[in-house]
Amino acid sequence: MEEERKKLEKMYQELNEADTNTKKWNQALIPKAILLFPLIAFALTFLKINTDKSLTDLLGFVAMGCLLVSGGIFLNYLLSKTSNGEIYSYK
Repeated sequence: MEEERKKLEKMYQELNEADTNTKKWNQALIPKAILLFPLIAFALTFLKINTDKSLTDLLGFVAMGCLLVSGGIFLNYLLSKTSNGEIYSYK
């Protein structure tokens, strides 16, 4: 009897944890929408203004921007690792 009670309490706790995760995700819908709105607006205006462009052109344009940004971040990482946080590494 005691084992069944512990088993039921454990299942109840697991269900409550899953419920709180869902609540947390749902509470964060407004910030997620705020973050996604500029991307969606850009995509729609890009396709509306550039009627001769296709979706692959848009994806290529966005991919090139992401590549440039990630390249800059990687270059910054490499430069900060080589200089050990100093502006000049003269010694």
